[in-house]
Amino acid sequence: MLDTNPISIQFEIPATDHLGKDHVEGKIRFLAESIELDWRLKGNVFRGDTPKVVTISMPYSQIEHVELRKKWWKVRDIILHIADPTIVADIPGVQMGKMTLKIDSRSREEAEKLESLIDYKRSIFILDEQTKRLDKLKES
Repeated sequence: MLDTNPISIQFEIPATDHLGKDHVEGKIRFLAESIELDWRLKGNVFRGDTPKVVTISMPYSQIEHVELRKKWWKVRDIILHIADPTIVADIPGVQMGKMTLKIDSRSREEAEKLESLIDYKRSIFILDEQTKRLDKLKES
Protein backbone atom coordinates (compact mmCIF):
# COMPACT_ATOMS: atom_id res chain seq x y z
CA MET A 1 0.00 0.00 0.00
CA LEU A 2 1.23 3.48 -0.84
CA ASP A 3 2.03 5.68 2.12
CA THR A 4 0.65 9.18 1.50
CA ASN A 5 2.52 10.91 4.32
CA PRO A 6 5.01 13.56 3.21
CA ILE A 7 8.55 12.35 2.56
CA SER A 8 11.37 14.56 3.79
CA ILE A 9 14.97 13.93 2.74
CA GLN A 10 18.14 15.73 3.83
CA PHE A 11 20.70 16.03 1.03
CA GLU A 12 23.86 17.70 -0.15
CA ILE A 13 25.36 18.57 -3.52
CA PRO A 14 29.16 18.48 -3.20
CA ALA A 15 31.13 21.44 -4.46
CA THR A 16 32.52 21.24 -7.97
CA ASP A 17 35.48 23.49 -7.17
CA HIS A 18 38.51 22.42 -5.14
CA LEU A 19 37.98 25.02 -2.43
CA GLY A 20 34.44 23.89 -1.63
CA LYS A 21 32.83 27.29 -2.09
CA ASP A 22 29.72 25.94 -3.84
CA HIS A 23 28.84 23.09 -1.49
CA VAL A 24 25.04 22.92 -1.17
CA GLU A 25 23.07 21.41 1.67
CA GLY A 26 19.33 21.19 1.88
CA LYS A 27 16.08 19.39 2.40
CA ILE A 28 13.56 18.21 -0.17
CA ARG A 29 9.96 17.54 0.89
CA PHE A 30 7.51 15.59 -1.22
CA LEU A 31 4.16 16.95 -0.05
CA ALA A 32 0.63 16.03 -1.11
CA GLU A 33 0.35 18.60 -3.92
CA SER A 34 3.90 19.73 -4.68
CA ILE A 35 7.59 19.39 -3.99
CA GLU A 36 9.42 21.90 -1.80
CA LEU A 37 13.16 22.21 -2.05
CA ASP A 38 15.04 24.20 0.62
CA TRP A 39 18.73 24.77 -0.03
CA ARG A 40 21.63 26.97 1.00
CA LEU A 41 25.35 27.19 0.42
CA LYS A 42 27.27 25.54 3.22
CA GLY A 43 29.14 28.04 5.35
CA ASN A 44 32.88 28.21 4.83
CA VAL A 45 35.93 30.40 5.38
CA PHE A 46 35.50 32.30 2.11
CA ARG A 47 32.05 33.63 2.96
CA GLY A 48 31.71 35.97 5.92
CA ASP A 49 27.92 36.07 6.04
CA THR A 50 25.51 33.34 7.01
CA PRO A 51 23.95 31.85 3.88
CA LYS A 52 20.22 32.33 3.33
CA VAL A 53 17.87 29.40 2.83
CA VAL A 54 16.16 29.50 -0.56
CA THR A 55 12.85 27.67 -1.02
CA ILE A 56 11.69 26.41 -4.39
CA SER A 57 8.22 24.97 -4.87
CA MET A 58 7.37 22.92 -7.95
CA PRO A 59 4.51 20.65 -9.03
CA TYR A 60 5.02 16.93 -9.56
CA SER A 61 4.48 17.50 -13.28
CA GLN A 62 7.95 19.11 -13.44
CA ILE A 63 9.65 15.81 -12.53
CA GLU A 64 10.47 13.97 -15.74
CA HIS A 65 12.45 11.13 -14.24
CA VAL A 66 13.64 9.92 -10.84
CA GLU A 67 16.54 7.55 -10.38
CA LEU A 68 17.67 6.09 -7.08
CA ARG A 69 21.35 5.17 -7.17
CA LYS A 70 22.21 2.38 -4.74
CA LYS A 71 25.50 1.19 -3.34
CA TRP A 72 25.66 -1.87 -1.14
CA TRP A 73 21.86 -2.17 -1.26
CA LYS A 74 21.32 1.25 0.25
CA VAL A 75 20.11 4.34 -1.56
CA ARG A 76 22.97 6.83 -1.74
CA ASP A 77 21.86 9.33 -4.40
CA ILE A 78 18.66 10.62 -5.92
CA ILE A 79 18.89 11.86 -9.48
CA LEU A 80 16.01 14.15 -10.45
CA HIS A 81 15.44 15.32 -14.00
CA ILE A 82 13.45 18.55 -13.97
CA ALA A 83 11.34 19.46 -17.03
CA ASP A 84 11.99 23.21 -16.77
CA PRO A 85 15.70 23.72 -15.96
CA THR A 86 15.19 27.40 -15.09
CA ILE A 87 13.47 26.37 -11.84
CA VAL A 88 16.71 24.99 -10.40
CA ALA A 89 19.22 27.02 -12.45
CA ASP A 90 20.45 29.00 -9.41
CA ILE A 91 21.52 25.91 -7.46
CA PRO A 92 25.26 25.22 -7.85
CA GLY A 93 26.06 21.74 -9.16
CA VAL A 94 22.83 21.34 -11.15
CA GLN A 95 23.36 20.74 -14.85
CA MET A 96 20.46 21.53 -17.23
CA GLY A 97 17.78 20.38 -14.82
CA LYS A 98 19.62 17.24 -13.69
CA MET A 99 20.05 17.25 -9.93
CA THR A 100 22.19 14.63 -8.20
CA LEU A 101 21.37 14.76 -4.50
CA LYS A 102 23.62 12.87 -2.10
CA ILE A 103 21.35 11.56 0.64
CA ASP A 104 22.17 12.02 4.29
CA SER A 105 22.47 8.64 6.04
CA ARG A 106 19.51 9.45 8.33
CA SER A 107 17.20 9.96 5.32
CA ARG A 108 17.90 6.70 3.48
CA GLU A 109 14.81 4.93 4.80
CA GLU A 110 12.60 7.75 3.55
CA ALA A 111 14.33 7.68 0.17
CA GLU A 112 13.27 4.07 -0.34
CA LYS A 113 9.62 5.23 -0.43
CA LEU A 114 10.30 7.93 -2.99
CA GLU A 115 10.12 6.00 -6.25
CA SER A 116 6.59 4.69 -5.71
CA LEU A 117 5.38 8.11 -4.52
CA ILE A 118 6.71 9.92 -7.61
CA ASP A 119 5.25 7.28 -9.95
CA TYR A 120 1.89 7.61 -8.22
CA LYS A 121 1.87 11.44 -8.40
CA ARG A 122 2.95 11.44 -12.07
CA SER A 123 0.23 8.93 -12.97
CA ILE A 124 -2.37 11.19 -11.35
CA PHE A 125 -1.04 14.14 -13.36
CA ILE A 126 -1.13 12.16 -16.63
CA LEU A 127 -4.65 10.95 -15.91
CA ASP A 128 -5.81 14.52 -15.22
CA GLU A 129 -4.26 15.74 -18.48
CA GLN A 130 -5.96 12.97 -20.46
CA THR A 131 -9.28 13.77 -18.83
CA LYS A 132 -8.91 17.44 -19.82
CA ARG A 133 -8.17 16.46 -23.43
CA LEU A 134 -11.19 14.16 -23.55
CA ASP A 135 -13.42 16.89 -22.12
CA LYS A 136 -12.23 19.30 -24.83
CA LEU A 137 -12.94 16.72 -27.51
CA LYS A 138 -16.46 16.17 -26.14
CA GLU A 139 -17.15 19.93 -26.18
CA SER A 140 -16.18 20.34 -29.85
